Amino acid sequence: MAAAALLHLPAATWVGLAALFVALVDRGGPYRYRASTMGAMTLLGAVVGLSAAFHLPPWADVVITLLWVTACGFARSYGDTPGLMGVVLANYFVVSLAIPAKDLSDALLRSGLFLVGGAWAMFLALSLWPLFPYRPARLAIARCYDALADHAEEVSRWPLEGLPPFAAGVLPEAPWQARVRQFIEQSRTVLASTRMGRAGESGRGEHLLVLLEGADAMMVTLVALTEMLEVAPTEPRFHVVRAEVQRALVELAADLRRVRLALEKGTEVSDRPGWSAERVKRALEALDTGGDVPAHVRAGYHYVHTLLDRLRDYAHATVDVAARLEGGSPVPETLALPSRPADEPARQPLLEPLRENLNVRSVIFRHALRMGFAAAAAMALVEALKLNHGYWVIITVTVVLQPYAGLTFQRSLQRIAGTLLGAALAAGLVALVRDPAIILLAIVVLFSVAMSIQPLSLSAFQVLLTPALVLLAELQTGDWELAGVRIVNTVLGGLIALAGTRLLWPSPEHLRLPDQVAFALRADRDYLMAVASSPSDAEPSVRAARRKMGLALLSAEASLQRLMGEWNGPARELEPVMALLVYARRFTSAVTTLAASRSEPAAPRELSGVVRFAGGVLEELAAAVEQQRRPAPMPAPAPVGGEDPLVRTHVERLLRQLTVLHSAAERIPPLLPR
Repeated sequence: MAAAALLHLPAATWVGLAALFVALVDRGGPYRYRASTMGAMTLLGAVVGLSAAFHLPPWADVVITLLWVTACGFARSYGDTPGLMGVVLANYFVVSLAIPAKDLSDALLRSGLFLVGGAWAMFLALSLWPLFPYRPARLAIARCYDALADHAEEVSRWPLEGLPPFAAGVLPEAPWQARVRQFIEQSRTVLASTRMGRAGESGRGEHLLVLLEGADAMMVTLVALTEMLEVAPTEPRFHVVRAEVQRALVELAADLRRVRLALEKGTEVSDRPGWSAERVKRALEALDTGGDVPAHVRAGYHYVHTLLDRLRDYAHATVDVAARLEGGSPVPETLALPSRPADEPARQPLLEPLRENLNVRSVIFRHALRMGFAAAAAMALVEALKLNHGYWVIITVTVVLQPYAGLTFQRSLQRIAGTLLGAALAAGLVALVRDPAIILLAIVVLFSVAMSIQPLSLSAFQVLLTPALVLLAELQTGDWELAGVRIVNTVLGGLIALAGTRLLWPSPEHLRLPDQVAFALRADRDYLMAVASSPSDAEPSVRAARRKMGLALLSAEASLQRLMGEWNGPARELEPVMALLVYARRFTSAVTTLAASRSEPAAPRELSGVVRFAGGVLEELAAAVEQQRRPAPMPAPAPVGGEDPLVRTHVERLLRQLTVLHSAAERIPPLLPR
């Protein structure tokens, strides 16, 4: 923009606009993915810019807007970043139609300038790419270790007497298992994208794969350890053992922080942890000499020691690998981890996401049609009323509309309120100064600050983005009265988006939540069946079932959050759904504890009755939630889980969570039809 002003080349302002659009789709992540995303946006933007050569009648503008915006809406099939790219391309198409080129050569010039602007944005964003290709993956995996350390420290602060705050059934809003699972899945995606085309290497990519699998293994063991400490007795005679366990967890957290620092900052670490579970073992030996400790309690505390020993081995392995990160030493052939990591999964066929979403049940299918028809309606209104800068109406529609009604309403309020405040700020700036150089400096500052705070506050982002866009348009056109036009057009676009959400294929969240909850319950059942049929929690079938279950619970919890944004009834009516998901996760934790014990000599071998009982109850609960009816009563009697005292403890815990799950499901049906 500065070059355009200094060289008196008004057409070169398209370079600045192109750079802005390409920068908007850079959402971070692996450098290879960022390069492909920004490169695709640059090329597609240059092609879309040719639409400025169209000089169509108004009815044709409406039809072509319907078709193009609908197609852009389907880009969300490939994920959030392609979805954002679709919105940006839809907006640029609308701008190109609203500001047509004089002829084909002028349109070609714009496309060429778009390529220049995109290349400029890519140069600024990616010029250091060859130096730090694994930086995004390292940061993503570091978050996993940080979350694990947070939980280890939290458990180390539990009172020696009494139960932790959530033992009575009140869990935190964001359970730590959900956070770690989310971080692990994000790390898998980032690392797979970074390693694309690097198969067979033995450098940092393999080190990071091992550290990622180590985080997954430690999460499973920490889940089991947490569950065992919850059910273990807390009488004064056990305080010495519990204190030693908590001391070991503090030292484990310190090792996890060391791995995190090695990943984040390249800090060198020694290759061996400085702790062990021997103090816990000695405390247990002293406890055993008393002779009056029940067998199941003794077995439970000895299992806690076994889990700590396993965590120490995992810590040793991950610290050892972290110590080799900077030096590039090969990963040891023998590691104290359940298994060596598998390489990246096979790529999904390019058109598969589109095929999966080309049906009326797909949220993305309905969203794409809704966005296309709403944009076409906005275009028709703009053409009919001959609105000044009418493309702002259509841009507001495409930006505000979301696949979910609650998010659309929230985004509408944020954009309208942000536009009101931002336009007022722009009007104030224009009233004070109209020097183009100062205006350009203000645009740079506003855009920079807006993009910096976008992850923290969408409302503040809108407040700062609006004056930047208004000033940009005013700088190009010389029209210093556009703030009021922006307000009117944004309000109009927001109202059209809300009307589209209400009238065009409405899809309230309470219609989707039952399917999500039922899928999570069946994933819990499948996880239990995989554990019962496998000799170890490291078996591929168990790991796959655990991952499927974790993702299913995350999806159900996200659906509940969206429902809370749409809910107009009393908040207490949502409590049964919250309780159901809370105890579905706690049931999962009980199964994970059972899975972790399968590699022990005293591993349970007679679980067929438990699997039949729990599997039948979970299937009945899933069917009841789907059909919005009360579940059948739980069958009696419940299985006891064999003779082994540790197994009986696991099974009792599992059945207790199952009972609460059933109780919560009995209260759900009146909620869902609202």
